[in-house]
Amino acid sequence: MKKNTLKILGIILIVLVLTGFLLIGINILGYVISNEKISSIEFSKIEDITLSNGNEKIIPINIKNIGGEDITNCLLLITGEKSDWTKNEETKDILAQTDINFNLKITIPEETEIDDYPLTLQLTCDQESNFKEISIAVTKGVNAIKVREIKSEKRNLNILYTFDNNKFIGESTYVEIWILNPEGFEIKRLQDRFSIKTDNLILRNIDIELEENLKGVYGIFFSHPSDLENYIKKSVILGKSGTSGNAIFKIVKGKGFPYAIFLLIIAIGIFFIFKSHRRAVQNVNQQISKTPKLRRLK
Repeated sequence: MKKNTLKILGIILIVLVLTGFLLIGINILGYVISNEKISSIEFSKIEDITLSNGNEKIIPINIKNIGGEDITNCLLLITGEKSDWTKNEETKDILAQTDINFNLKITIPEETEIDDYPLTLQLTCDQESNFKEISIAVTKGVNAIKVREIKSEKRNLNILYTFDNNKFIGESTYVEIWILNPEGFEIKRLQDRFSIKTDNLILRNIDIELEENLKGVYGIFFSHPSDLENYIKKSVILGKSGTSGNAIFKIVKGKGFPYAIFLLIIAIGIFFIFKSHRRAVQNVNQQISKTPKLRRLK
């Protein structure tokens, strides 16, 4: 019995650890499922918000309830450095398979610096919540340009913007676009030229090739030759790291330490089993060595 003590102890340790690991794993799995379930409430697409100093505007924020049950007491909360620029309405109920507008009032103070100010819209209801990231571009007079979307992938920067040519005369025009790195140095400048012989809103989709290994927050500026002193600024993060293992498996912060302990105990259990097995092999070898060898008969 003493010979198998280490082996039995190792097996017990591994069984206990695997049981604990399974229990905690079920707990985290439940957490992940509860956080990854498809939300019944979603934000409709929000167009670019571009305002000038002293401007005041009401932006309709459309919320859809795509679920089969009513969502009650929904409140639109705004967080961010400039959340005090905003004011929203009282709570609302959203019936199943319907949508509703929350009127978001935005007031830009005088003498606000030209920049892109991020905000987070957080819709909180009795049943669930959801959020959406937006930004407010504060400009000086460049109202014809509306930046809809900026996406980056490897060395390519894709920009989608619209141009309202109602107040412009001629056959063509252009938008000046330039990019500054985090240190404030210009790394790219171009003129996106296009025809304005149309009564419709002009949609521009351009790709800009960048240098390799660009990382950090870069500023993208838009201006028109009618008013080159004024511009729109948008910020984009380049060189984002790939999704990490923690992000993939949704490991809750603070749960990593117990896993390390579990792995350590499993290693100790395996060590005990290996040591017990090694002793058993040594004993067998010793018995074989003590066994008298048979001599060949002549």
